[in-house]
Amino acid sequence: MTPQAMENLTATMVSLASGWFEDHLYRYLERLEDNFRRRALTCDDDTEQAALLKQQKAVKSGQDDAFRQFIRQLQQNIGHSRGVNASHPQLLLIQQRVDQLGNETVSATVNRLCHAISPVSLLAGFQHMLPTLKLDKEHHSQSLALFNVLILKQVPALYTMLLRQVPRSSEELRPSIDAWINHIEQQLAQDKLSPSQRALNELRLRRLQTRRQLEPANTTDSAPVTDDQLIHEATAIFYRHGAKRRQLPPSVLASLNTLQTHACGVALAERELFLNPLHPVRQISHQLVSSAERWEQAEASHQQVFDSELKQIARLVSKSPPSTALFCELQDRIDRCCQQLVQSARVNDRRKTHSEAGKRRITRLRRKVHGLIDRKTHNVDLPASIDNLLYGPVTTILLYHWLRHGSNSDGLRRNLQLVDDILWYITPHQDWALLRRAKLMSADLERNLLEGLERINVDPQSARSIVNELHQLRLLASGMSKVNTHNKSL
Repeated sequence: MTPQAMENLTATMVSLASGWFEDHLYRYLERLEDNFRRRALTCDDDTEQAALLKQQKAVKSGQDDAFRQFIRQLQQNIGHSRGVNASHPQLLLIQQRVDQLGNETVSATVNRLCHAISPVSLLAGFQHMLPTLKLDKEHHSQSLALFNVLILKQVPALYTMLLRQVPRSSEELRPSIDAWINHIEQQLAQDKLSPSQRALNELRLRRLQTRRQLEPANTTDSAPVTDDQLIHEATAIFYRHGAKRRQLPPSVLASLNTLQTHACGVALAERELFLNPLHPVRQISHQLVSSAERWEQAEASHQQVFDSELKQIARLVSKSPPSTALFCELQDRIDRCCQQLVQSARVNDRRKTHSEAGKRRITRLRRKVHGLIDRKTHNVDLPASIDNLLYGPVTTILLYHWLRHGSNSDGLRRNLQLVDDILWYITPHQDWALLRRAKLMSADLERNLLEGLERINVDPQSARSIVNELHQLRLLASGMSKVNTHNKSL
């Protein structure tokens, strides 16, 4: 595999693991809170019911911190922990397959990943969450049982996903031992290697030579390779992922087809040499195809640059007879062309990951805000417009202050009080002093509501319409009051 493919492999595996745990851990915390609530609702003992409700509130208030702590610890283990052999058979198989790729940096990263997501490490992460969730000792076994069902018993599915990312066929996806030995010997013959690089290459060479000695000798004479086999070998590079290829624009496909034709010509001209996985044309072709597969994730401007550069490269190639030397001359240009597209795709991948995590967090917070409003509106028959106001714009205002300033901020508490004020404002009152208070608070209430709507970018006309509707409901509530307002002006 090329260095670019190696880097893509580790990035993909880490991204898959992080996304899997974000989804399943959030589901676990939600289920844990829901279990305490359901147990409390079905409990006959008032004391036990109060204790369960208290525990449910503790889990609810601490689940965000527990979620962040678990994910942060997972990422730290992937990046900095001392990788050791994992105990799960699938993780051991992942490590073995990655070790066979011959890249020690990738092996170290994947070993740390396997250690971080092993059942033992996950149990340690569960233990670290307990203080944050403020779980009483009597509930530890129930929480662990739920963690076992929703995380530990489900995590083998993640292991299977990761295993699928690692190449299986040594004939197609990694160079043979002899090819690697020849490649490293050529590197050692160069004078520009640093002492550390030379020592590392010598170590790799000794390991590969030992592996070659342990493999049984192949005593059968290989049949001569045919033209069809050579063409199939070259074409397979460009059709590695047919589904992703179909998503490319026609101009990029046309350029790749030109390069594919040239690669087939090189294969027919150099025959046995082309079968070596380290052949320059094969390596460069793999690089171009792997980069093109990231087309949809890249920015439009980088797509245009890649398309333009690829056209020029294909044009230069089409004007010359099949030649490995021509590919090598274009290597630097191809590197720059591919790196720009892939880097743009990586940036967008990170943005998408952060955006999805942010959306999940907002969804959780919105549910919490709706829960706060539910408690304030319990057994209250709300007009449709007020229901839409509270669970629409007012919810967004509360989310704004929660995200900007935190759950204990003055802004959040002030706007929670705004919910109480709106409910009180539209309620018919049976006392003249209360009616007078409603009239006096009208200006402040409407001003605070307008300020909140402005913060969440509601257009002035819509905001004024909402306030006018609220004022009409106040007048309607005033007319429903049974207090005698003779000779008194509202």
